[in-house]
Amino acid sequence: MNFGKSFTYIFEDPDWFSKLWKPVLIGLIPILGQLVLQGYMLNVTRNVVRGDQRPLYEMDFGEDLRVGFRMFLVQLVYSLPFALLYSILSAILTPMAVRGLESGSGIAVGGLIGQLLITLLSLLVSVVFFFVFPVISANVAVKGTFRAGFEFKELFEMVKSNFAAWLMVLGGSLIAGIIAPAGVILFFIGVIATSAYAGLMVAHLRGQAYRESTNTVQAQQPYYPGY
Repeated sequence: MNFGKSFTYIFEDPDWFSKLWKPVLIGLIPILGQLVLQGYMLNVTRNVVRGDQRPLYEMDFGEDLRVGFRMFLVQLVYSLPFALLYSILSAILTPMAVRGLESGSGIAVGGLIGQLLITLLSLLVSVVFFFVFPVISANVAVKGTFRAGFEFKELFEMVKSNFAAWLMVLGGSLIAGIIAPAGVILFFIGVIATSAYAGLMVAHLRGQAYRESTNTVQAQQPYYPGY
């Protein structure tokens, strides 16, 4: 993988500004705009996987909205079990901890253990989001289907075949998390610009990781002469 390329590819395109100003500004629209911007970034990932030298493209509102909404549905399905479990644990264990602390009884211990479980669940959700979701989103971007978000065998094979590449994506995501809010020093417009840049950086990284992972998986498939 070319980690540094994810930082520079945007400005290597001579038309980068004309290609990006529309999706970035539309991204300011609550909900709808965010779906369009997410779709645009997923399509950039798709272009990287395809090997496009200039993966940025002229925004297609309808297509980007469809892609972004499809990914939103995938994220919703994954988040529902965690949200449900979190709500159940919070509803049961938080009052228990409060009553135990007020009475000084041993119930507090159980409540505190419950709070620890809730914290661990939150940590698990964070791990899934930051490490697993780039793999899932790249697969959805490339295959263009809702089902692609749940091809667990294929997703696992990609991670297993090139674990280091997806770790690099995770590292890039962490760097992006630092870059995104850095634009606050330039006020509102600065935050918009740095957030878009950070998202596009991660989009390129996950495209590289997906391409390398799928190539590795294909290379590991057995060869049967005559078929």
